[in-house]
This record gives sequence, C-alpha cells and structure tokens, in this order.
Amino acid sequence: MKKACYLFTFVALIATFNLTSCKKEDKIDPTQPQITLSSDKLTGKSGQELTVTINITAPNGISALLISKGVNLKTDSSFGTNGVMKIPATGNTFEYVFKYILSPDEVDKLVGFNFRVEDAKGLAAEKDFTLNTTVSGAQILYSYRWNLKSKMWMLTPAVENITDCEKDDSYLFNRDSTMSIDYGTSACTYDGFNVYTKWTLSPDEKELSITYESVFDPSQVTVDKYTVISLTKDKLVLGITYDLTAFGLSDKEPFQFTYEASPR
Repeated sequence: MKKACYLFTFVALIATFNLTSCKKEDKIDPTQPQITLSSDKLTGKSGQELTVTINITAPNGISALLISKGVNLKTDSSFGTNGVMKIPATGNTFEYVFKYILSPDEVDKLVGFNFRVEDAKGLAAEKDFTLNTTVSGAQILYSYRWNLKSKMWMLTPAVENITDCEKDDSYLFNRDSTMSIDYGTSACTYDGFNVYTKWTLSPDEKELSITYESVFDPSQVTVDKYTVISLTKDKLVLGITYDLTAFGLSDKEPFQFTYEASPR
C-alpha cells in the first residue's frame, strides 16, 4: 500500500514539473514585437473592399512592416514590389488599416496575406490572413450578353407583352459601368431614340439602375430603377412599374422582364 502511495506521489510530482515547465516555455518575451489583426479571414464578393486593422507593439522600436501576398500558394509578383509591400512604420506602437478590393480574377482562388513586423534588434512577429472571393452580381452581369426573352405585364392573370421586334434585343453591361443595347435585325419604331450610358447595381444587389438620355436632347436624362427578382449566370429577372396614366391606366403598372445569358 505504501509503495502504491509513493508511486502516485512520484507521478504527481512529474506531472506538476511538466506543467510548470510548459507554462515557463509559453511565457511571452516582453521585448518581442507583437502583431494582431482585427480578423484573420474573410469571405466577400468581387468588387467589395476588404478592410483589416493591424495593431503592432514593439518595445525595441519598429523597423519595418511588410505585407506579402500569395495566390494559390504562389507569390503574387504584381502586388507591391515582387509580391511584398513595405509600409512606413516607426515607434513602439503602430496601427495600420489595410484596404484591398476583392478582384473578380480571384474568385474561388486561395488568396493569402502575411503581415510581418520587424524591430530594431532583428526580432520579428507575423500573422496570416486568408481571403475567399465569391462572384458578385455585378460580375455576373458584365460577364455575359443578356437576351430579352419575356416582357410580362403583371396583371391578373399576367399578359405577355413582348413584341416581335423586341425578341432579338440584347444588352451588354460593361465592367466599367457603361452599357449598350443591340436591337438586332428587326428594330422597333422607337429603337435608338435613347442612348444608354450607365448601369449600377446596389450593394445589396436588389436594385439595378439604368441611365439613358434622349438622342435629341442629351440634357434629358432618365434613370430607370429595376427590382432584381433573380440573378444567376443563366437568367436575369427584373421588375419595374411604369406610369401609364397617359393611356388611361395607373401610374404604377407592374412589368417583369426576363433575360437569358449567352457568351459576350
């Protein structure tokens, strides 16, 4: 019984020693520079702006803050200078807000940033940040040609209102927010009376605004605001109300447009 008690005491002492040793090893060197990030990962849509706040403490004084970037585990040489950006940083404490626009070219790719601080005595600390970019509604819009397939007048029941001369109309939404319409080979009577100049998609991707001006009077500018009912890589469905009081109808007649995507 005494042997068992001695054995238990011996094991307990070893365990206590090991725990104490681990705690000593885990103790942070107070002279070591420290770096923290407001977040270590983010998922966002192409075109969105990424913001990460970097906070640094360096008792020996900051000598450099370096940000490097990689894509699919390879250095992105187009970032900074050969993949590394040097930020002017001095003093014992420093805060830096890093901003980055999520690129459409990086959708579904592994993008990583490394933030490294070095002090005046050659000590260093670093943190990694990972970024996942998904396709935005705007990117879907400017990646395809959109062919008009239906123009429903949303009565009860709904009535198809597309005319034969509209069935070959197609829209191009360009990446720089300009746009154009191809009226095909069977143009309608009033096609070309308006010049379409700009499109914008709201940040929540629920409203598409299209701007056009009269070909006879460019100062006469109109902005149509459509509700985005559905937007996928195959189909676009928009809703809008028109003022048709001039025809004896209401000022909020509802219409729904359906477009199908094809290569640009």
